[in-house]
Parts: sequence; structure tokens; C-alpha cells
Amino acid sequence: MIHDSRYGVGVENKVASRARLSAGDKAAMRAYWEFYEPIADEISEALRISLSELPEWAPIIKASATAQARQQEQDSRARQREAVVNGNWAPYLDELRIQGMSYAKMGISFVAWYDIIAIYREIVRRRVLALGKVDLEKMAHVGDGMNRLIDIGMSHLGEAYLAAKEQIIAQQAEAIRELSLPILQVREHLLIVPLVGVIDSTRARQLIETLLAAIRDRRALGVVIDVTGVPLVDTAVANYLVQVCEAAALMGSCVVITGISSDMAQTLVGLGAKLSNIDTLVDLQEGIAHIEHLLTSRAE
Repeated sequence: MIHDSRYGVGVENKVASRARLSAGDKAAMRAYWEFYEPIADEISEALRISLSELPEWAPIIKASATAQARQQEQDSRARQREAVVNGNWAPYLDELRIQGMSYAKMGISFVAWYDIIAIYREIVRRRVLALGKVDLEKMAHVGDGMNRLIDIGMSHLGEAYLAAKEQIIAQQAEAIRELSLPILQVREHLLIVPLVGVIDSTRARQLIETLLAAIRDRRALGVVIDVTGVPLVDTAVANYLVQVCEAAALMGSCVVITGISSDMAQTLVGLGAKLSNIDTLVDLQEGIAHIEHLLTSRAE
């Protein structure tokens, strides 16, 4: 189970401080739990029926109609009871974070949780009204406890959704970076790297790291770096190209650069970039043929 270090020793005090739980809040939540627990199964079933009519929740409700899902619900209720009655919040809050991240990755919107809250409140309200006919003060106390517990739950679900979205964004960014620097194996021991777009220092460093790893993993003896799709170069980019060629040579792989346009060539000359020790060819096809010739010569 994921454990948040914030909920270690003195967890009740930390949660209480963070959520600003007063003695009155705790008493209200306990009053709510005393009211809720005896009718929890009844409320859960009413909620399940209502959610089964909502498009976003219907598939999940259908999938949860199993003995295992029922047991998980009972376990979750026990953790919630432990939090409200005994002040041990860690298991319940950890569960909320896990659930929130899981649902976020499944594509359930955070707004959809407000549908659950609205339906849940209405289901409970109808039952609390009967209590109000006997004891108005207790009815208000129970309502306050329910609202406070919901607020705590939603705040932790929100944090979990944010953490999940940040993970997804980071993974997507990594996927985009990998797509922006494709390394293709055209045959055994021969790689091509078709560069497209502006090459800044970050992409250039990534190119060096990714290409050297590919040379090692695929035992490449030759690499063709094609810059046809690179619109601009500067001294820094030229220096990175020199570095990657030198690093590849140290690993036993020869590198040629193809696709340098006339404008790019003039720019490099004007910048004083020194590519004299690097083989350069007109296009990718010539580069592949050149590397294949070199590799054949080595084999002979």
C-alpha cells in the first residue's frame, strides 16, 4: 500500500491540523457515523442503483457487482470507521489516494465525483429527515458531520487526481521526446537518426544520451544522422553533432551526417563550426550506402 509520510506518527493531529478539524468536527463526524453505519448497506444499494443510470459510472457499477467488489466495499467502510471513530486516518486516506489515481487513469473525470456526492447527499437527506422529526439538533449535527467527512474525502481525491494527471503529463512528455528523436535500425549494426524540428540544447543532450544507449544495446557499428528536417543550426548544435560523433567513435561506431542544405552549410561556415572531421553526404540514401560500404570493408 502507498503510504504518505505526512500520515505517520501523530496522524490524527496532522490530519486535524491540515483539515482544520476541531473537537466539534470530530464529534459531528462520529454522530454521523453512528447514524450512517446501521443503514450503510441500504444507502450503498440506493447509491449503486442511481449511479447505474449515469453513463460515466454505469460500466464501473456493473463491474463492481461481484462478491470481491462487495468485500472491498466492506473493507473500505471499515477503514472509514477507523478514521472517524478511532482517529486512525492513514489507511483511509491512503485508500482515497490510490482510488483517486486509479479512477483518474481510467478516464473518470473529477467532476463526475460531484454527481456521486449530490446523489449521496440526497439519499442521506431523505433518511435524516425522519431523525429531524424527533431531534432537530441531532439532525443538524449528523448533517454537519457528513459534510465535513465529504470535504476531507474530496480534498484527498482532488490531490490524487492532480498527482495522476501530473504523472500522465510526464509520461506523455517523455513519449513525445522519444518520438521527436527516433532511432531506427535499418539492418543489423546500422542505425539511422532522422532529426526533425529545432534542435535546442536539451534535445541535443538527449540525442547524445539516447543514441549512445542505442549503439550499446543494438551493437551498432554505423549511424546515419539525417538533418534534412532541421530548419536552423547554430554553433551549439554543431558542437553537439561533433560530440555525438566523437562519443560514438569511442564506442566503435562510425557516424555520417546527411541532409545539410546549402543554407545550413553557409550558416555553419559563417559560424566557424568545425565539422571537417565528420563525414557529410547529400542525402540519407547516400549516407546508408556509405556506411554499408564502410562496414563491408571492415568485414573484409
